[in-house]
Amino acid sequence: MVEMETLRNKLEQIVGTPLRIKQLTKQQSESVYNRTEGQEPPKTLSGSSGITEHKPILKNSVVVEDMIWYPLYSKSGHIYALEAPVRELSGEVMQLIELLVAQVRPDADAPGPVHGDEEHESLRFSSWIVEQLDQERGDSEIPDDLELKRRLTGEMIPFLLTCESVHAADVNRSQLKKLLKSYFDGEVVLVPLRSHEWLILAKKELVIGAGEDKEEENSDSETDMLSAFSLGLYELIANEWVGTFHLSVGTPFSPAKWLVSMVALLRETIFLGRTFHVAEHVHFPWELLLERLIYSIPVDQRRLFLEQAGDHGVLFSDNETLSTLETFFQLDCNVSETAKRLYIHRNTLLYRLDKIKQETGLDVRSFGDAVLVKLTMLLYKVTKRK
Repeated sequence: MVEMETLRNKLEQIVGTPLRIKQLTKQQSESVYNRTEGQEPPKTLSGSSGITEHKPILKNSVVVEDMIWYPLYSKSGHIYALEAPVRELSGEVMQLIELLVAQVRPDADAPGPVHGDEEHESLRFSSWIVEQLDQERGDSEIPDDLELKRRLTGEMIPFLLTCESVHAADVNRSQLKKLLKSYFDGEVVLVPLRSHEWLILAKKELVIGAGEDKEEENSDSETDMLSAFSLGLYELIANEWVGTFHLSVGTPFSPAKWLVSMVALLRETIFLGRTFHVAEHVHFPWELLLERLIYSIPVDQRRLFLEQAGDHGVLFSDNETLSTLETFFQLDCNVSETAKRLYIHRNTLLYRLDKIKQETGLDVRSFGDAVLVKLTMLLYKVTKRK
C-alpha cells in the first residue's frame, strides 16, 4: 500500500533509524494473532528458528528478539508489519510509532492490531463448507490451511440466519457482525454461505454461560436457554432490517470435525420449520424430530396413509381449527392452558374439540387419537402442495 510506504519514509526521517515493511511468516503471524486475541504469547516460537519471544511492551506491537513489529495490514492471509530495531528506539519513540501506525492502518478504530484478512479468509472458509455440502461430505474435518480453524476451538453454538426477502441486500457483513458482537457481548465467527445466508459460530459461554458442573442441570434447561437466546437474537435482527428472516440454532458441538454436518442440519431445520410451521421464524432441531420423520416418508406412502386414516383436508385448511390443534399439542393436550393461550373460554375450546371429533371420529383428548390427528395434520401440511 502506497500510504504505508509513505509512512515508513516519514518515520525513518523522524526517528533516524532504518525501518522496513516485512511480510511475517506463518509462525510470526500466529504469534501476532495470539497477541491480538489477548492470549499470553509463547516464550519460544515453534519451529527450527528457535526465536525467543518476549512479552510485548506496547498494546499494538510485538517484540521478537531485537526487533519490534507494528502490524500494518493483511493480504491473502499474510500479515505485513513495520519492523524496527528495538535497541535503537526509546520507549517514547516506540509509542510515537505505534500512534502514527494506528492512524493510517485499515480499521484503525478496531481494538488491537490487524488479525488478518478476515473477510478474505471467511470467503475461503465459506467456499470450503459449500463444497463439502455439495459433495455430501458431512464428516469432513476443517483443513489446517484455513485460517479461521484456529478460532474454532472448544464447544461452540452454531446459528444459521437466512433472509428470503429482496431487502436482504441491505444487510452487509460488517453491519451484521457489529450487531452480533453487541448482542453476544463478545467476538463471534461470521461466515457468509449462499446468497442471504450466514453461519454464526459463538463460544458456548457467550450464549449459555460457562456451565458449572451441576448435576441438576440437564439438556432441557440448556435447550430452554438456547431457545430464549435465539428468540432475542431474531427480534434484534428483524427490528434492525426490513425483510423476512429465519433463524435456526444447534446445541453445543466441536466444530473441527462436525461443522459441515451441523450446517446441513441447520439448513434442514429451517426448511422443515418453514414447511410445517409457516408462522414461525425461529426453528430448533430438537422440536422438529417428528417433522423430520414425516418428511422422510416417500410421497406415495404419505398419500396412502392419508387415504387409510382419512384425509380431512377441509378440516385442516381451516385456520381456526389448525391453530387450535397446534396450540393444544404444543401445550401437551392441556385444556385449561390451551384456552388461556388462545384467549378463549374453556367451554369454547371444548366445543371446538367436540367439533373435530364429529368431523374425524377422533377425540384428541385421548392419547391414541391425538397421535393419529397429529400425524394426519403433519402429513396434510407436507402433501397438500404436491
